[in-house]
Amino acid sequence: MPRNSKRSFSPQVDDPNYLTMSYLSRERWISFWYQLMEVTETKPESVLEIGPGPGIVIRAIRDFGVFGVTADVDFRLRPTVGTDITKLPFVDKAFDCVLAAEVLEHIPFAEVPKALTEISRVCRKSMVITLPHFSQFSPSFALKFFPYVPRLQKAFPISIFPPKHRFDGQHYWEIGKRGYPISRIRNLLAENTGFRLIKDYLIEENPFHHMFVLKKNQ
Repeated sequence: MPRNSKRSFSPQVDDPNYLTMSYLSRERWISFWYQLMEVTETKPESVLEIGPGPGIVIRAIRDFGVFGVTADVDFRLRPTVGTDITKLPFVDKAFDCVLAAEVLEHIPFAEVPKALTEISRVCRKSMVITLPHFSQFSPSFALKFFPYVPRLQKAFPISIFPPKHRFDGQHYWEIGKRGYPISRIRNLLAENTGFRLIKDYLIEENPFHHMFVLKKNQ
């Protein structure tokens, strides 16, 4: 655990009002779209979103006719259930899909395996996770050959000298910082969920966010 970063179960944000233009940047809206896209592609009937933030994604999920529940340690955000991610008060396999976007970095890395075990316990089919991915450079390319055909796109995080992460009051760790290579995170997901990693990519339009989509092993 980083020095001076004792685990706190209290909200990390003084003002929980996420509905501001400074927070809702173009890049963040793009990340919301990717979260919604990946969740709906799993065709769930029920979704648990851990750490709903401004509530934009869960509202859209509900508008799609999907039963949606939220969980957060900050009661000011009015989650369906106030709880810590390492101890979810739901029965096994309670939800078809669990979404945890930019959440796991808010707890010490040593507690992440326990959180992933809890997520997989309450998850029936699939989980969608995004995490911050630090890079000093993030070149990308995109190709589109024909109309109405999705373009090919890819972003590449590059860090020549990865810095050591320092707790900033919110993030205990980030992918790409010293000691947290992407290979370690992939192994962490595989070892602590029992789910199969089927998608793993950096969001091209917002390369600070790394997307992971996992499905239950048959």
